[in-house]
Amino acid sequence: MGNAQQRKLKIELRGVYDSNITLTPFNGIRFAQPLIELKNVKAKQSVLLNIHDSLLPGEFLITYNYRKLHTDQPYPAEQQLYLNKEDIEIHANPLYLRGDSLIFINDIENTLWNTFVNKRAQSMSQISLLEQLLQGYSDKDAPVWLAAKKEWNKQQKNNNKWIDDMQAQNSELYVSKLFAFSKLPDIDWTATPKEQLNNTIENYFKNIDVNDTLLLRSRQMNQFMGAYMGIFGQISTSIELRDSLFARAGELACQVASKGHPKVYGWFVDYFYKGYESYNITKGMQVLEKHLQNPNCLTSKRMEIARRLEGIAKLVPGAKAPKLTVKNAMNQDVVLNWNTDDKDYHLVIFYESDCGHCEHWLKELNTWMENQDNNLWMSVSSIALDDDRETWLKSHEKNKFPWTDYYAPGGVNSAAASNYFVLSTPNVFVVDKKGVLLDTPQNIQDLTDFLHKDN
Repeated sequence: MGNAQQRKLKIELRGVYDSNITLTPFNGIRFAQPLIELKNVKAKQSVLLNIHDSLLPGEFLITYNYRKLHTDQPYPAEQQLYLNKEDIEIHANPLYLRGDSLIFINDIENTLWNTFVNKRAQSMSQISLLEQLLQGYSDKDAPVWLAAKKEWNKQQKNNNKWIDDMQAQNSELYVSKLFAFSKLPDIDWTATPKEQLNNTIENYFKNIDVNDTLLLRSRQMNQFMGAYMGIFGQISTSIELRDSLFARAGELACQVASKGHPKVYGWFVDYFYKGYESYNITKGMQVLEKHLQNPNCLTSKRMEIARRLEGIAKLVPGAKAPKLTVKNAMNQDVVLNWNTDDKDYHLVIFYESDCGHCEHWLKELNTWMENQDNNLWMSVSSIALDDDRETWLKSHEKNKFPWTDYYAPGGVNSAAASNYFVLSTPNVFVVDKKGVLLDTPQNIQDLTDFLHKDN
C-alpha cells in the first residue's frame, strides 16, 4: 500500500490454537481475491491489517481457518465486517463469532448494524404473522381480517418511519445507507393477488437510491436483486415463461437504473448479463442490447454482451456450423468433421470440469446415450474449456465418457469457444452431416424432443 492513506484493523485471536486470517473486500458482485492473508496467527496474538481508503467504506469478509488444537486440521469460520472511518479492534474467537465471543473496540458501524438487524427481525416476526392471516383468510369482510389489515398498515408505517429516523440519526455511517433495503412496500390487501404482484414489481425500487454507488459495496444490493428475481421465478410455470419473465424483469430494472449513476446503471446491466448468460436466455440478452448504446451505462460486460448478441444473430438453426479445431488426450490437433460416421446428427457440448451444471448435463447425457434409439441417430463430442490442460486431463481420466472428449486450449477465450460465441458453460449444439446447425438444446428433454420431431 506504500504511504497511501489507510485505516487500521487490529485483530486479537482467542479460544483456538492458531489460525490463518484473510480479509476480502466485496467488489460489487462477489467476494473476490483476499486483500490480506496472515499465516499461523497464534492465540492471544494481535495482528494489524492496513486497508487502503479507496476500498472504504464497504463490506469485508474475515475468514479464519483455525485449529482448536495443534493436531487438528484447519476449519473455516467467516465473519461479516463493515469498515468505514474508524480504526477498530476485534477480539475474535473463531469457534463462536457472536455474542461475548466477538468483541468490537472503537467500532460504530458493526454495532449499529447488528442492533438494526436484531430489532428488524423482532418486528418482522409479528408482521409476518399478520401477512399470513391476510393472505390465508378468505372472508375479507370479517372483523378479524379487517383488524389485521389495519394493524399491518400501522406496522408498515412504523417500520418505514423507524428506518427513516435511523438513517437520519446515523447519516454519517455507511450502514445507514443499507437500511432502506428493509423498508416494507405499500400493499393494497383488498386487491387481487395478481394486482398486488404487479404493484410490487412496479414499485420495487422505490426506496433505493440508484445514484448511490456505495450501495454496490455490500451484499445487500445482491440480496435485494435476488428477491426481485424470486418474484418472477415464483410465477414461472415453464422454461418459455421463465425466459420471458426474466427478460421483462431486466427491462424494468435497467430502465430504473438508467436514470441513476452510470456505475449503478452498469452494475444492473452486469447483473442481468450474468443471469441471462447462465440460463442462456436469448430474450434477456436482446433486452440488454439497447443499454450498450447508452454512453451513461458503465457496464464491465460490454464486449461479452456484444459477443453474445453477435452469436444470437449468427448461430441460428440453418446456419453453417463453424469449424472446430481442438486437442485430444495425446495433445494432437483434431478437426471435427460432421460426416465421419453413419449417424445423422452430431452433438457438440462445451463444458468445464468444475461446473456443476455441466456435470449434471453430462451425467444425464451419458444415461440418454445408453438408449439405442438415441445412440443410433447421434454421435457426441464434448469439448472442455478448462483454464489449463492438467485440470481437464484429471477429469478426462475420471469421467471415461462413452464418446470422444476433447480440450480447447485457452478455455472460453479459445478459437473454438469464440467461433461458437461460448462465454459460459454448458453450451450444446446439434449439427447435421452437412455441417448445418439444427438446434441448441438447453436440456435432455429438448434433445429428446428434437429427435422425436424429425424421426
